[in-house]
Amino acid sequence: MGYIQPHLDHEAIRDALARNGRVLIRDFFEAQVVEALAGALDALDWRLLFRDETGDRKLLGDELREITPAARMDLTARIHQLAEREFQFLFYSHSMVDSAKRGETDVLTRCVRWMADDEFMSVMRSLSGMHDINRVYAQATLYSRGGFLLVHDDEATVERRRLAYVINLTRRWRPDWGGLLHFADDQGDVVDTFFPHFNSLALFTVPQKHFVSYVAPYAQGNRCAITGWLIAA
Repeated sequence: MGYIQPHLDHEAIRDALARNGRVLIRDFFEAQVVEALAGALDALDWRLLFRDETGDRKLLGDELREITPAARMDLTARIHQLAEREFQFLFYSHSMVDSAKRGETDVLTRCVRWMADDEFMSVMRSLSGMHDINRVYAQATLYSRGGFLLVHDDEATVERRRLAYVINLTRRWRPDWGGLLHFADDQGDVVDTFFPHFNSLALFTVPQKHFVSYVAPYAQGNRCAITGWLIAA
C-alpha cells in the first residue's frame, strides 16, 4: 500500500507549479499515513528556534521548561526588537534529519528516510518536472501563539534548493488566527496565500519571497507541519 494518494493529477499540478511557481495540493497522503504523522508530532519534545545578534539560537525542552515567565517575556521582547530591523523567526522545531543521523526509528525518522528514497523522490520529480532533485531536508515545525517567520526567499549558497515544501498537519485552524503562508512580490504586495489545510502539501520554487504570519494570542491551537527543501546535486 502506498503512502501518497494515487489520484493526484500530476500534469495539472506540474502545470500550476510551472505557471505560478507554487501550488497547494489537497489530500496528499493516504488517511492512515497523515494520521500517524500528526500523532507523532503530538508526542515531540520541541525546541524553540529564534535569532539574536549572534545568529540562530535554540532552546531545548529542559531549557524551555526551566525559563521563568519574566525571563520568557524578556526573551520575547528581544526577539521582537531584532525583528524590527532584520530577519527573524520564532517557532518550535524538531530536526527529522538529525534524528535519522542518530539512527532513531520513530515514525518521523522513518518518514524522512522514506522521503529520501526513490518512491517519494520520483513522485516529487513527476509533480515538479525537476529531474535533478535527489536530496531532502525535513523538520517538524510548530507555530504557537506569538510564532512567526519574516519574509525570506530560502536561497542558500551551500546547496541547490530547488523546491520548498510544507506538509500541513494542523487538524483545526482559522484564517484569523494567523499562521498563514503568504507569498510576496518585490513591491511588498502579498500575491498569494495558502491556508494550512490538514493533509495538504504546499510546494513552491526557490528562491521565492514568503513568510508565515504572526499567530494571534487568541489562537485556539498550534499550526503544525513538516517543512523543508528538495535539493539538487
